[in-house]
Amino acid sequence: MAKATVPALALALAAAAVGVGCSSTPNACGADCFAGWPEGKDPATVSRRLTDLFLSTSPDSYKPQGYASPQGYAKNGYGGGKNIHYSVVALWINAMECARLTDDKDREQKLIAAFEPYFGEKAWVLPKFKHVDFTIVGSVPLEIAILNGDARAKALGLKYADMQWEKPKEDDPPPPYNKPSFEERMKWWSQGYTCQTRLWIDDMYMITVLQSQAYRLTKDRKYIDRAAKEMCLYLDEIQVKDGKDAGLFYHAPDVPFVWGRGAGWMVAGMPLLLQYVPESSPYYAKIKAGYRKMMAALLARQNANGMWNQLVGDPGTWEETSCTAMYGYAFAMGVKHGWLCPKKYGPAARKAFLALVDKLDPYGNVPDVCCGTGKRNDYNWYRDRPHVHGDPHGQAPLMWMCRAFLEK
Repeated sequence: MAKATVPALALALAAAAVGVGCSSTPNACGADCFAGWPEGKDPATVSRRLTDLFLSTSPDSYKPQGYASPQGYAKNGYGGGKNIHYSVVALWINAMECARLTDDKDREQKLIAAFEPYFGEKAWVLPKFKHVDFTIVGSVPLEIAILNGDARAKALGLKYADMQWEKPKEDDPPPPYNKPSFEERMKWWSQGYTCQTRLWIDDMYMITVLQSQAYRLTKDRKYIDRAAKEMCLYLDEIQVKDGKDAGLFYHAPDVPFVWGRGAGWMVAGMPLLLQYVPESSPYYAKIKAGYRKMMAALLARQNANGMWNQLVGDPGTWEETSCTAMYGYAFAMGVKHGWLCPKKYGPAARKAFLALVDKLDPYGNVPDVCCGTGKRNDYNWYRDRPHVHGDPHGQAPLMWMCRAFLEK
């Protein structure tokens, strides 16, 4: 099946929408594109639905009522009782943020209490691996420490943030998969990057969120500078520089497909950094330029109903929910903070959010989430990936959107 291309005119218009001829005053969304939500579809209500669903299951075996997956995918729940999956971490910390932003003390306390077993009888679940998929768990205790100053949570969270930049050892405990060689890990560490560097697009959320959380708690610049330097490496190495996909990210250098959720991890990480990296930082301008270039390319590829496709801009593939939430989040953050044109990106973010909310089942599960996907240089591989109903890879980004809209 031939892949569709995006008209050059649409790309040019989207690029112009980044800032030329457009006020980037935060929240200047015409009338009020982030207010006046339909009844029951406002971000506060949606965040409560997603939070209650999260609280109904176990963080290390995430499988709420209504969850359904093909081919037994994550049949024992995310984490399988052995770890807290990175997508569940992303959902959890943003649920706490939404509770804080809405002054919902009851849900905030329940979300904090859900971590208590991991200080005690379930401490063995917390990983010892130097791997982005596992060290991200430190973001949860860091969020707890930000909220209530818990010294145990602070120590545990910073342990993971600092572990991410430790000098590698040949006998480091191997993760269950994807262990780079000791030589490769040393190469990155000796250049000032984390030894967990893989040049995989996922990394730029998982590294960024952990280091950003540590910065938010301590205000120590080393944490945010680490993540910013890492992001600039990824922008240099893997952002598409020219051609029809300029500004976007392929799933891998040897796999020239813009897989929706894969690219979404990049758009999730860049707004986090722009929020905290000082404008005087040597990394700020590069990150902002890379972010704006990607936003323009994504705006040109958004469908009329607010969704994006599994392969971005390709109508021959299905409309996928997790990437739609990720891109809508990045748009909303850009409007809120004045990095993007409100008149262009505000309505696009709102449209994406309402399209997703309309798809929620009665429990609050997001449908049509692409299952976890390894790279493959095969168009049909991406087009035919199984859909999961209620996958936390989709729940988390929708919660991010709620958080972005709720920010004061």
